[in-house]
Amino acid sequence: MTSNKMYPKVMCTQHPDSISRYISTQEETYEAVEAATKYGCDEYMPDYEGKTTPYHQSAQIISKFIEETDLVLGKDIFITPRVPSAVHENLFRQLMVMMAIAEANYISYKHTGIQAIDELVHPMTSSVGQIVESQQHMIDVTNLAKKEFSFEMEAPRIIPLIEEVPKHLNAKEIIGNTITAYQEQLNQTPEKYRVFLGKSDSALTFGHVASTLSCKYAISELHELEADTGIPIGIIFGTGSLPFRGHMSLENKDNFFMEYRGIDTVTLQSALRFDHEKGDAEQFVKYARDELSKSPDILSAQEKEEFINIIGIFGASYNRAIQQFSSTINSIADFLPQQRDRLMRGGSTGYARDLPDSIIVSRLCQSDIGNELQASMACGSMNLPRAIKFTGALYSIGIPPEIIGTGSALEKVREKLGDSVYERLLTRYFPSLQTDLRFAFQYLDTNTASRFLSDSLHESIREEVDILRNIFDIETQCDPSYRMLLEMANPHLLCAADSNCIMDADLLQLTRSIMIKMGKMRKSLG
Repeated sequence: MTSNKMYPKVMCTQHPDSISRYISTQEETYEAVEAATKYGCDEYMPDYEGKTTPYHQSAQIISKFIEETDLVLGKDIFITPRVPSAVHENLFRQLMVMMAIAEANYISYKHTGIQAIDELVHPMTSSVGQIVESQQHMIDVTNLAKKEFSFEMEAPRIIPLIEEVPKHLNAKEIIGNTITAYQEQLNQTPEKYRVFLGKSDSALTFGHVASTLSCKYAISELHELEADTGIPIGIIFGTGSLPFRGHMSLENKDNFFMEYRGIDTVTLQSALRFDHEKGDAEQFVKYARDELSKSPDILSAQEKEEFINIIGIFGASYNRAIQQFSSTINSIADFLPQQRDRLMRGGSTGYARDLPDSIIVSRLCQSDIGNELQASMACGSMNLPRAIKFTGALYSIGIPPEIIGTGSALEKVREKLGDSVYERLLTRYFPSLQTDLRFAFQYLDTNTASRFLSDSLHESIREEVDILRNIFDIETQCDPSYRMLLEMANPHLLCAADSNCIMDADLLQLTRSIMIKMGKMRKSLG
């Protein structure tokens, strides 16, 4: 059964996951129009989070649509900017973007009589307070626009982007309390409410399996909240084309929409548009329109408990491995090309991801699993790169991140939770895991990767691979051409990981060209 809720179906985004194309901020205005006219998207997200996007970009995009198309803004195409976080970037940048949104709406209203931007995305949402404060900031900016321009603009609504595993598990409470806070503090009762769930950052910090399950848990919980409150909740799902980031591709479309039933909008990121076969993105968009907004799988109380404990086991197994070579990952990630104009990592105006608060998850798990999860987490921040470059870095040394911690965690699930939970994980909770792993094994070469790892970690990774081959009957070997590129890049990337090694400009360019060729083979930077 398909829901009657009407939301935009496909949101084109500015994610820098294309390996074959760099897009400047100037080109993004044209990209927005192309998203609608070529690919059939009905939503576009100008992105200011961690990017050097000009404040006036939203106004430029709206002007471009008015001048060059017959599409009706707010009906045929929705413009939904992602603003900076006042906590993780700074309040000044957030307010400046909101002022630019007011300008864009003024231009739209003056030319068409329609307010083009009705919603905006708030990234890295971790509390109700962040959502309400940002909504109040937007209301304040709206009131200023009314005063200065005699323009009766409605304050665009905040769409919280929930990106971490602990917040996925707490999504029902966060959004339920947000709706209550809107009623009590802002004197508003939303007629409908949209929530954005992110796959990539949850995978970055908890691993592929844990993040997949946490997203599915959140989808179920948000549909329960919709039933409880009577307020329609539209779920946007942010996902890339590689398995670690969601495996949203034309080849994997049936698995994708089976796994994530109940979502209403998907993000069409750069890789699927520019790195995959010509016509794949357009076909995917057409297919998505029929598959979205289908009834979700609502989890029972027992299934929720099993999900949480499985998440705890996989999160612990993944983190024990990843923190052993996080500095190497950072060094290699810096060699991957910068495909959009982003802020630097760290610094007063910079931008980095912090580790999530795993205590929230560990307290929900049974005690032994929770204790192991807490023991596995790094003390302080590992200052990991963004999820796209993190994924690309691991693929570039022959260790797809989908592999890390997965085999040992599967054995641990069977040991701690029993055969029946283990079987449900493989057949009901994450049935397309085998497909994801078969994809990853095409780019797996533990021998080439061994020079980046300690002896104990290398042996651990090999054991993971053996377990997975046995469980899923995987015979897939690394593509010979990909292995050759791995071997060519290996000595140069080892130099990159050595702080005492100095690489000249020609060698740097050669190394990047090899990494780009690898990315083109897997059809994504990361």
